[in-house]
Amino acid sequence: MRVERTDTEVRVGPWPPHAERTALLEARGAVLAWDVLADDPVPSARIHDLDRAADWLWEVYGTAVTDGATEVTVAAEGDWRVRDAARVVAHLRWAEAWWPASPTAGVPALDTALLRAELAVATGSVEHLLDDEDAVERALAAVGPFTADPAVDALAARLVALAEDYGVVLTEAAVPSRSSFALAAGGGERADGVTVLSGAEVVDWALVPQGVVDAAADARWSVVRRRGSTFLEVAVSPGPRRGTRLAARFGQVDVALDDTDGLGRLTGSAPVPPTVLLLPPAQRVLTVYAPDFASPAADPDPDARTRRAAIVAYARSRVGSPTATLTERRAGRR
Repeated sequence: MRVERTDTEVRVGPWPPHAERTALLEARGAVLAWDVLADDPVPSARIHDLDRAADWLWEVYGTAVTDGATEVTVAAEGDWRVRDAARVVAHLRWAEAWWPASPTAGVPALDTALLRAELAVATGSVEHLLDDEDAVERALAAVGPFTADPAVDALAARLVALAEDYGVVLTEAAVPSRSSFALAAGGGERADGVTVLSGAEVVDWALVPQGVVDAAADARWSVVRRRGSTFLEVAVSPGPRRGTRLAARFGQVDVALDDTDGLGRLTGSAPVPPTVLLLPPAQRVLTVYAPDFASPAADPDPDARTRRAAIVAYARSRVGSPTATLTERRAGRR
């Protein structure tokens, strides 16, 4: 890995190319990043305070970075327990933000309570290199009830011991109720009106909180003529997390997605002028977003579909994998 030194920072290795591929860890004096698709145990780094980071950098790269080297070669052999634990913390935070739950693509939702329990235990293993001095207490405070199961007994025991060490009282373990929801990838037909234009667009994951929409299902739109008027109708399949206000933008028109159709999809409709039929194909673009979370960009990402498919395939490969985190291995088993 190449090491570049500037007046303001030291850069180790190439930074992951996109946010949805980046597992981050904010450490003292530096930020570490793993590209989840690359599956490399050695992170890239952006070191803004080498003196503060020097106390722990050797546990991640050896001594090459602090010794002024321009190249870092990390041997596979050695005691890399701290680096591996740091990677788990970063990966669990990535999963919390980007996991593409999708019944359409066969990616089950994660158990959030189990994720937070596993994250708290992993955080306790790397406390000495974190920038947040209260990181462990915060992680423990976020843990809620999770399902009693022999497969998680070891994690539960470590969690209880960690909480006792930090004087944090955990929520009593209980079996949570599992919410059920019906999803379908296909569209329905209305009994009235004539559809004159229709299409489908990917949902930009950066514009909605994780788990709010089906990560692999397209958002569908139709321009419908009904009783002499023209309407834009939008539908998107929801994800496992409910309660977030969604909207869609098509050209200059915004549509609130505050209804639910018979297929369980989130839907909305808004009147539009007949001139919408004259829009060139390049402008017939639908953008779904959460108004309280993010604003849609002016130009949609043309590579979004390909990038999204790669993340979905990666998540699917993690479910049940012996090399994945416990949370990923047990996805969908609540």
